[in-house]
Amino acid sequence: MRIEAFLLAGLIALPAIAAHDEPPRILIVVDASATMATAWPGHTGDRMGAVRTTLDVLDAVLRGRKNQSEIAVRVYGDRLFPTDTEACNDTRLIRPWAPTVENELRRTLDTIQPRGAGSLAIALAGALKDLESPRQQDLVLIILDGLNRCDRDLKEAFRSLTLEGEGAEVHIFAFDLDVTDQAELSTYAHVHPVRSPTQLTQGITTVISLRLSLPTSEDVVGLDLFGVDRLGFDLAQGTLEIVGTWSKEPITVDLSREAPRIKATPGTATVIASESEQGRRQHIARIPVVPEHRLSLEFFEPSTAELSVQFQASGWGRPATLKAQWQGAPDEEIQLVLQENGVPGASWIFAQSIVEPEGQIEIAIPARPMELTLQLRKPVGPGDGIIAAVVFESPGRSITLEAPVDAEAGGSAMVAWDGESYPGDLVTLVPADAPPERLINAVKAVDGSPRDFLIPFDQCSYEFRYIDGRSFKVLARSPLEVYAPIVGLMAPSPAPGSETIDVRWWGPAEPLDVITLTAQDAEGADYLDWASPEDGSPARLRLPQEPGDYEIRYLTAGRDIAGVLPLEVKSVDVSIDVPKTVRVGERMRVAWSGPNSPDDFLILVRKGEKVSRHLDFIFVSEGSPTTMAAPKRPGFFEVRYIATHPRRVLFSVTVEVVDLD
Repeated sequence: MRIEAFLLAGLIALPAIAAHDEPPRILIVVDASATMATAWPGHTGDRMGAVRTTLDVLDAVLRGRKNQSEIAVRVYGDRLFPTDTEACNDTRLIRPWAPTVENELRRTLDTIQPRGAGSLAIALAGALKDLESPRQQDLVLIILDGLNRCDRDLKEAFRSLTLEGEGAEVHIFAFDLDVTDQAELSTYAHVHPVRSPTQLTQGITTVISLRLSLPTSEDVVGLDLFGVDRLGFDLAQGTLEIVGTWSKEPITVDLSREAPRIKATPGTATVIASESEQGRRQHIARIPVVPEHRLSLEFFEPSTAELSVQFQASGWGRPATLKAQWQGAPDEEIQLVLQENGVPGASWIFAQSIVEPEGQIEIAIPARPMELTLQLRKPVGPGDGIIAAVVFESPGRSITLEAPVDAEAGGSAMVAWDGESYPGDLVTLVPADAPPERLINAVKAVDGSPRDFLIPFDQCSYEFRYIDGRSFKVLARSPLEVYAPIVGLMAPSPAPGSETIDVRWWGPAEPLDVITLTAQDAEGADYLDWASPEDGSPARLRLPQEPGDYEIRYLTAGRDIAGVLPLEVKSVDVSIDVPKTVRVGERMRVAWSGPNSPDDFLILVRKGEKVSRHLDFIFVSEGSPTTMAAPKRPGFFEVRYIATHPRRVLFSVTVEVVDLD
């Protein structure tokens, strides 16, 4: 225990704390994105469960002190899935400024389930509004497990809080932070890497205790025992054990002493009373332990409450559920809680207050198989006591994916899935090493199977994933290797007629190879425009003015079609604006719009005459507006827009030439 405390002292470096007349305000900012549901390597429970446990301890640390600090809690990333366009803005204040009251601080996170993405930068902007005017005695504690695609302008967000030393003091407690994120965040605030639930609890309580001048080292805690006679057996002949987050082995309490005591550091404790080594064992409570407080344990009478569960089959769009039934519960408000078994401090999968002595309720089961415990709980001081519990195996959901094992870059792949699909579930294609919340190409599973996926152009290892919409856990995977095609073509489609477009390509680029633009049904040697691969990518091709369906082709040796890209050409509107009348010999203003092909031109002819008998001529490449000379004789004339590929009149307008007055 002393070694762990020594390591903690080495992990946390704190600045000197200035004395203030006013107590510090403490703002806790919690990352509730999907990855916070990640289990601890080598530990039971998930990251959000560790945060709840820590708030249990803070409840006891802060409650009942003179000049009590006000605490607020803000979360980000718990409401919107990463695919939502507003996911980055998902942050809210879930506990306004107030002192702590019994059990209240921890319960602020009971209904928070990690789900989305969210943005630390936007959460900090919200924190600035919460603080209104940051003061030097204010403390901002951020609990997160990394940055994501939403995080931008962090430097300015932190600067607005810290005011370069004149504002709030900011500490970041980070799970499994990569080197890049840690280096960036360390320039803005005090960063404390967290690798276990104990480190999180002790780290945060140490920071707060130093700010409030509280003791944090290992200390002896006195035990007050109440209601021992309610156990139903003689505890004096049995044992009382405390399993704390600060020790790996249970601590056996010496009940022969008039005033039992144990050594402890801040954390939580699970209390177990046993009639004998082989006899009955009773889990009493999970409660916070704070060295400066006495630890009060109140034992309850053996409960007559009964719990039972029954699985309900699922249907399309409806989750499998379990029907929970209870009877004989105390005639007072208690909680019905579903969580993973054997994981003190784990996230509650379901929690609801009940007041009826008997009743039933349907609860959606988790996506993955696990051992669950359904419990009836009642408060025990700052913790909670278990009145009745039932342990059972949850089968989870069965999902299968069928997809090809490899595909051509830039091509497509058909993916099918089978199983129980619920609203919010996603099927996605991502790099194999991408975290669950990263979505590049995703579809809603309830929209139906199979679906066609476009394959990215990066040649690497990808995988199709089926993601549960509630927990954001990956339920099924199918690996995909992306390989380079022999020939590839990329161009914008549809595109306006007469435009010159860029065609990106890859291929062998041999001396006789050619890239052509052709009609859809053209023979191999027919083309409308062409480019040589020797000129590099992109190639430039001029589109015809005639709308319709065309093809871009890659020909090897000038004749064999190795690659084809369909292309739609859209029509381009043409207009000419001239005065209705103009005097003989004057220059008239001509404004036009159209394809603007370099060889297109405008002509002035007597109405009804052939193109070849024009009176004035100008290329459209000179721009719009332009001017043309009116004939020296009165009459009716036409200004025509002439296309050259192929040559034809696209638009004409009549102008009357009149004599001088």
